Amino acid sequence: MTAKLKPVALLSSAVLLFGCGRGGAGGGFDTAAYQQAVDAALAKEAEARVLAVDRPCDTILQCGVVLFTDPKNQCAIPVYQPYSLVTVTAAAAKVASDQQLALAAHARELSPQPLVACPAYASLPPVLACVTTRCITGSGTPL
Repeated sequence: MTAKLKPVALLSSAVLLFGCGRGGAGGGFDTAAYQQAVDAALAKEAEARVLAVDRPCDTILQCGVVLFTDPKNQCAIPVYQPYSLVTVTAAAAKVASDQQLALAAHARELSPQPLVACPAYASLPPVLACVTTRCITGSGTPL
């Protein structure tokens, strides 16, 4: 093997071994740990959604978004929810949303699904508006 191809061959072997070692039969997949991680992420999302209320607001500056990702989808696209930044639960909603993102990422790490290359995409937060004291997306509907 030539000196130039040796690093490529070693890297390719490492990727194949890592990819084949995840999940599946005989791969050491811990179903209980994975399900517990998924359940924790889903519970944290439900908590954040309850805390992230969309009113009141007087201006768009009083609106923000929390985001969530699917703990079961390796190529999860963020889901945004507008909320009012002036409520007593606003800070807790943001913390719960951040925790959900971390829990979902952990669940995906434990997933039995093989690692895949996800398509490149840009996910921008929605344009917000404050209409009738309610934080909504610019399209006129809550997410």
